[in-house]
Amino acid sequence: MKKIIISHKLGTTCAVVIAAGEVSAIYFERNDSPRLVGNIYKGTVKNFLPGMQAAFVDIGREKNAFLQFNSPKDFSVGQSVLIQIEKDESGSKGARATLNISLAGRFLIFLPTLNYIGVSNKIRGGERDRLHALAKKIRPSDSGIIIRTAAQGCDEKILLDELVDLQSLWTKILELNAKRKPPALLKADDLLEKILRDEFTEDTEFIVDNLKIYRRLSERGNVTFYEGDAPIFEAFGVAEEISKIDKRELSLPSGGQIVIDKTEAFTAVDVNTGKFIGKTDFDETVLKTNLEAAQLLLKQLKLRDLGGIIIVDFIDMDNDAHKKILMDFLRERAAFDRNKTKIVDMTPLGLVEITRHSRS
Repeated sequence: MKKIIISHKLGTTCAVVIAAGEVSAIYFERNDSPRLVGNIYKGTVKNFLPGMQAAFVDIGREKNAFLQFNSPKDFSVGQSVLIQIEKDESGSKGARATLNISLAGRFLIFLPTLNYIGVSNKIRGGERDRLHALAKKIRPSDSGIIIRTAAQGCDEKILLDELVDLQSLWTKILELNAKRKPPALLKADDLLEKILRDEFTEDTEFIVDNLKIYRRLSERGNVTFYEGDAPIFEAFGVAEEISKIDKRELSLPSGGQIVIDKTEAFTAVDVNTGKFIGKTDFDETVLKTNLEAAQLLLKQLKLRDLGGIIIVDFIDMDNDAHKKILMDFLRERAAFDRNKTKIVDMTPLGLVEITRHSRS
């Protein structure tokens, strides 16, 4: 059974997903700093950069959104444009936007502006062929569909019903787009909506400490309102795991540590042995520390939802066999990440390159 523990305190909503007895995901949303990814806006072009095939779009926030496109567009300053946010604001940079709108359901993603059919890479063999054929059958001629991993085993009716709902949502967005003056938010990707879409299964149990959230989830059936004296996350033994996702330095079981630094361009991770010197030879000590670091890092990538480029400076290894063990370990474990995670390679300098698509 999957448990989802949700708390709303002091303007912050936090949800912790526990699957197979371990924390598998943590979601945060702060009232004063809402996530923008997935939001759909009617914006106004403020600056057009034809040489970069890009534009800056006013969406009603302090920073304009950066919109880049692959083909020439006849944009002009002051023109309104319908866009979706695909990357949040970071530092001095505004949000990154796209013209290619996507509306996600539990089983499929509807692409109203793209002629495309796709199936999750995690679905293989005959099931992949079956779902591709279903997508081809139900897809509107002028739109696209991506079948999600959760759709495995679904029949045509389930997929078609969800597609109809997403098409109806798109119609409402277009109606709002026609009525409202820019800049205007046409659709917000609500945190609870995202959790229900991406995490909910038939055997999910919700435990919440906020009455408003409880009422909203009550139609899902298995929902408990927490009234204990201890804070909810302490009561369920996940408070320590939550505290780790804000820490720069994390300890390894053997005594080493990893250090995570997120920049605007990429995430840098450094691994060191700390006080751990091992009981055997130095090479074995290094391999043990690096494997512990790899396991902890992959977990933190998921819990912190780190995306983009990740560069990891593992402890130097002279033994080629040990390098292969580490890289094989990373690739095997990365395959369990629901989000696409690619272990690129180890550079001549011993740095491991990773790319990951964040869930946002």
